Amino acid sequence: MWSYAKSGWAAARRSWFLLFLIFFYQYGWGFALYKYVKSIVVPLLHRYPGGELAQSADRLFWLEAEFQLTKTGLIAPYAWTILVLLLVRMLITPLLNAGIYNALANGGDGHRKAFVRGAKTYAKPFLLLYGLQTLLTFAPLVWAIPRALAAASTAYDWPSVAAAAAPYAIGWLVYQGILDLAFMYIGFGIVEGRGGWAGLGLFARRGLPIAALALATFAVGLAVSLAASALSLWWAGFLAVVVHQSYPIVRALLKLWGINAQYHLWSAHR
Repeated sequence: MWSYAKSGWAAARRSWFLLFLIFFYQYGWGFALYKYVKSIVVPLLHRYPGGELAQSADRLFWLEAEFQLTKTGLIAPYAWTILVLLLVRMLITPLLNAGIYNALANGGDGHRKAFVRGAKTYAKPFLLLYGLQTLLTFAPLVWAIPRALAAASTAYDWPSVAAAAAPYAIGWLVYQGILDLAFMYIGFGIVEGRGGWAGLGLFARRGLPIAALALATFAVGLAVSLAASALSLWWAGFLAVVVHQSYPIVRALLKLWGINAQYHLWSAHR
């Protein structure tokens, strides 16, 4: 397993084009969403009465907010904007995946031409796959959310609510991770001309090593994230600022590492 992780890390460090592509994609999406949410939340916070006024002013603020959300169409334009942003993301993500997988299939060198050729050639199957993956991702919530709410309704405090809902949330996250890996291998099969079923078959046969490799790369990424957060919180200074500002590119490198590691496992057993 670690041989695939090591090979994937070496390949990720050489793929500068893919690295910066993932970085700008993640950063651009996060920045756009942050600026939009900020433009909504900050004006609302300016109206919040705070602790200087009577408690009745605080209650009036929340009653007015509830009325505006439930009895008027105030939230409609914001909901539509969020929906449009999500649809744009759903269009870009599969094209990005198609280009990255095709670049890996053509030597893993991350050349721009291989990426562009993959995004153009495999746009349709990857868009269809992403739509299917999205449907399969959220379908279990129709079953899980009512049961989680029913379990939480019998709780007496917030820790009990969290404990009641945690099994459903954890189960859904595990299910989502399995889907991500399965569709990744389907994508590998498509860009190499073997077909999606070949990729899915390899995932079914080598599921445990694939999951172990994914957990290993995820654990390393989580450890790096926690270390960066701890440094930013506990060791204020120039070094903490540098770490905080450079972490997005590190996160992109870790994501590319995870993809490369899985591709090397695929290449060894296809």
